[in-house]
Parts: sequence; C-alpha cells; structure tokens
Amino acid sequence: MTLSTDSYELDLATSGKLKLRATARLAEGGEEAAFEACVLLHDAARVERRAVDGLLAAPATTRLAASIEECWLLVEGRDPPRAADAWGRVLREKEAVAPDAASAMLERLGPAYEKSARAFKKVVAECASLRHVRGAGALVPATAREREALLGDVHRVLEVFPGSASFWWASYRLRDAGGDANAGWDALQRARRLDPENRRFEAMAIFAAARTLAPRAADDELGRVRGSLDVAGPEVCLMYALAELGLTKRSPDRGRVERALDAASAGLVQARTEVVRKNLKAAQLIALSLLAGREPTVDVLYVAGLGQLVTMAPPRQSPLEVLTDFATERLGGASALDEAA
Repeated sequence: MTLSTDSYELDLATSGKLKLRATARLAEGGEEAAFEACVLLHDAARVERRAVDGLLAAPATTRLAASIEECWLLVEGRDPPRAADAWGRVLREKEAVAPDAASAMLERLGPAYEKSARAFKKVVAECASLRHVRGAGALVPATAREREALLGDVHRVLEVFPGSASFWWASYRLRDAGGDANAGWDALQRARRLDPENRRFEAMAIFAAARTLAPRAADDELGRVRGSLDVAGPEVCLMYALAELGLTKRSPDRGRVERALDAASAGLVQARTEVVRKNLKAAQLIALSLLAGREPTVDVLYVAGLGQLVTMAPPRQSPLEVLTDFATERLGGASALDEAA
C-alpha cells in the first residue's frame, strides 16, 4: 500500500497526546473538567479520522481500526449521536474484514457503544418535551412555559452527555429565545468547541456575536472569518452579511455595508439551494440600497423572490429585520435534535 506515512504518524501522535490530556482533565473531577475532557476527546476523534483519510491506500483492517477508535473516543466523549454515525461506519467497514478478525477488533467497542446508546435512549425517553419537539419543524416553542420545560429536558441530557454538541446548540437557541443572551452565547461556544467544523454553528455564532457582544468584541469574531468568506459556505456568508448590516444600527459605517455586500456576493457564488440564494440576494440588495444612500424598502424582498415573507411580516418590520428573522429561524431549526434524539 501507499501511505502518507509522515502525516499519518504525526496525526496518531497528536491523537495520543489529546487522549492523555483528556484523561488528566477527567481525573480533576467536576462538570467543567468533564466538559473539557469531552472537547479533547472530540478533537482526538477528528484527528483519527483525518489520519486514515490521509492515507492514499489503506488495508481494510487499518480503516476499520481507525473507525473503531473514532467511535470509542466519541463514546468516551459522551456524544451518543456522533458515536452512532461512527458506529455505522464501523459496521460498513467490518464487512471488508475477515469475520474472526473483525470480532476481535470490536471486542472492546461493541459493549461500550451499546451501553452508551441504551443510556442515551433512556434519558431521552424520560424527556417529554424532547419527544414533542422532534419533527415539529421549529426548535423553539411559542410560549415561555414550553421553552423552560424543553430547556430543562435539554440540560437533563447534557448532565449525562455533556459532549453532545446538538444539545448545546438547543440550549443556545432556547436561552437566546428566552432573553438570556450571555448563557446562550456560552452554550453556543460549547457547541462550536465540540464540533468546530459545523457550519451551522459557525454561521449562527457570527450573527450572535453581532447581537450579543460589544461592537469591538463582535468585530473580533467577524474578523476570524472575514478573510475566508470565498470558501466559508453560503450560510456563513449570509450570517456575516446580516451581522455587518445589523451592526450599522449601533455603529453606522459605510465599510460595514461594503463588507456585507462582499459577503453576500461571495455567498451567491457558493449557494447550492434556492432558499439560501434568495436570502443572499436580498442581503445584497439591502446593502446596495444603503450604499446608494437609499433606505431599503420591502421591494428588495419581492425582487429577491421572498415576497411571501412580506405578506407574513409585522407591519413595521424593516426588510433587514424580516430577512434576519427568517434566516435565523431557518438556520436554527429543530433538525439538530431530530438527528440527535
């Protein structure tokens, strides 16, 4: 076989160091140390996946061993939903390995995965609000009472499985809807640390920073992605554009509007779906109106193909507010919990 040996060995060494650090954090005890250990174990799982994916050609046993280790790390990292994805890969890859060898390789992981999956199902089954929200199409209930009940269930799961990024995401959405912006921001940061490659988390974090943080701190957050918008994905570009446009209300700045226009234009090139494309077009038209010295009207939404939003929007909402509400609700839907629970 042909291997990228140096990179492979380096990744394995990195993974080993992360595991040792996670073990040390767990030994400290306490909720915060447990969460930090989960982050380190998730980092190690990504490195294990990257290591085997970097091999130009690898035997079936090597690929199976890597998937087993990845799944084990996610089980230990208290993330049953992500572990389930890795377990599926294990089951597929073991078909290419001799049965006796595959059984021996799975001797440790099999019982651990099943135990974790059973425990997760038991906790979720005891959470009535979680069962109700699944498949509902919206993560945030309409009433404060329902939101509090769902938030209680979400944190009941997180007490046992603090490595589940999808439940930290749910916590963010519910906290934010309840007006607790600081607690929501903290929950969102936890989701991002566990799953830094998730573009939904990244996109919403850009917008949340603009709404939650002071302008200078918000600019620091925006600055992290400003130079990579051409490859960041359309959702990230959209939320970046909306964030810059939203910040002009607090600190009027033509430069912000120009950056919003650049982001919307970059997102349009990357857009794969019609809904995202229409959102980006609307953001682009709002920015162009502002740069021309005109206050945007609802006409920009009609022109972008979002006329239905106008018919359902409150009378006094600006086009930017209408677009922002729609984009954030769509990006922050219930699908994360549908997948997790």
